[in-house]
Amino acid sequence: MRPSVFVPGHISCIFRPYRAQSVEETGSRGLGIRLGLGCHGTARKRDDGKIVIRINGEESEASLTRYALESMRLDSGIEVDLKHDLPLQQGFGASASGTYAATLCAADLFGKDRSEALSATHRAECNMGGGLGDLLAIESPYPVPVRVHEGIPGLTGVTSDSGLSFDRLTLIVFKKPLSTKSVLGNPETMDRIIRAGDSAMVEFDKDRSIEGLFRVSNSFSIEIGLESEEVSLGMEELEEEGYNSGMCMLGNSIFSDVPKDVAEQMFQGARVIECSSFSGRIEVTRTG
Repeated sequence: MRPSVFVPGHISCIFRPYRAQSVEETGSRGLGIRLGLGCHGTARKRDDGKIVIRINGEESEASLTRYALESMRLDSGIEVDLKHDLPLQQGFGASASGTYAATLCAADLFGKDRSEALSATHRAECNMGGGLGDLLAIESPYPVPVRVHEGIPGLTGVTSDSGLSFDRLTLIVFKKPLSTKSVLGNPETMDRIIRAGDSAMVEFDKDRSIEGLFRVSNSFSIEIGLESEEVSLGMEELEEEGYNSGMCMLGNSIFSDVPKDVAEQMFQGARVIECSSFSGRIEVTRTG
């Protein structure tokens, strides 16, 4: 019997990064949406001591996930299969969801506590150029969690419930991805993000509604200046048609309340995906 797990994806609408002296306290505060689509992971032990990772059927170096698994000091090899519902490098928390799926399966296989999977994933995200807040939101039980305090979930990281959820959400994904590592490694960009993130969260606390979420997401992405031309023009077009939308942080993609069929007509060169928000705890099961 192999361990199997579904880990939801995550859209970060607002993020305010915090770089602390310790990795445990590094992360971000902000607002995001857990998604009903994400990463499906399974794993089995290997006798040769190797770590083999397959992503969507193809063997991959997967340096961030490998780093996390190596840090767990497993007593034999492991073979991990990760299948993503959503495109990679497009603002859906794929590095966090994939790595957490792998470490959860590893913890189950080798009799380790869930906290070890959380710690390994968080450290990999912080040290290898991944997102700084996706794991905290992903592990939260709320559909639209507010990241109240940065860090490892259950240790220093804390979330609260925004009270919001989405029965239907349309994702519009353009072709060229945006590199999280290059953005988070730029000091000037990070300074803009910090200022904009603080301001956006103050504004969201004044109006915790779906409309308020879209409004602060828009003001945040405009202020930090990371919208591609496709994203900027796409959101303008959606607004003209009477729909709300926001930029998926950090990706060349949009989340919106536009119906999927309408979005497909409006953005014929893009990939359009329909999903909902996700609530509840992530659980590992066993499959044959």
